[in-house]
Amino acid sequence: MIVAGDFNCVLSPADATGRGNYSRALDTLTKGLGLKDAWGTPHKRPTYTHYTTTGAPRIDRIYITENLRKHEQGMETVVAAFTDHLAVVLRITLDTRHTCCGRGY
Repeated sequence: MIVAGDFNCVLSPADATGRGNYSRALDTLTKGLGLKDAWGTPHKRPTYTHYTTTGAPRIDRIYITENLRKHEQGMETVVAAFTDHLAVVLRITLDTRHTCCGRGY
């Protein structure tokens, strides 16, 4: 399972340079579904995805299951022309023989 998007909130004070908008609902969702932040452990240099005059938060994130995390090849932010946020790119490898397709939502 992959859950990604512009969440407009943070789960940790390290996710913002100023006061972050903490979300208990997102925290409950990620813990309830067993999702992990694809960035993993905090980097030496924080990665933010949105910059304003008052601060910089990491509000654009990708959450993945532990099974997919084992296949993670890398993650980065890149400039996107169509938004004022940085795009977050996750690279994973999948063995198509073991890929299961569900109904989806």
